[in-house]
Amino acid sequence: LEWLGLHTAFMLETSDTLLEYGADLLVYRHVKTNAKLAALIPKQPTQGMDKAFGIGFRTKPTSSNGVAHILEHSVLCGSKKYMAKDPFVYLLKGSLHTFLNAFTYADRTLYPVASRNSKDFLN
Repeated sequence: LEWLGLHTAFMLETSDTLLEYGADLLVYRHVKTNAKLAALIPKQPTQGMDKAFGIGFRTKPTSSNGVAHILEHSVLCGSKKYMAKDPFVYLLKGSLHTFLNAFTYADRTLYPVASRNSKDFLN
């Protein structure tokens, strides 16, 4: 797990072995925000294998006005502290474009990322 770089801001919530995928699934919770981070760790990693993670937030709606979906896009517009205006465009210029997306469901929003390039993945 050295590539995962365990950080004190995250607590391990669950750890499961997924035999059909030959990997371990680790789910972490960010202590301050309760955001979830899921890491799928292959038992036998190979060169060029996809590396993936996803961050999810509960976004329980109080109405059907679409606020959670608007927030999904707003998160990707940056802030005073994080000046990236459109991080997807920036990331797609590198090799993180194996898979990069965001999804809003009825009760949560997810930001999954995958790459075959270890250096860019860890950046």
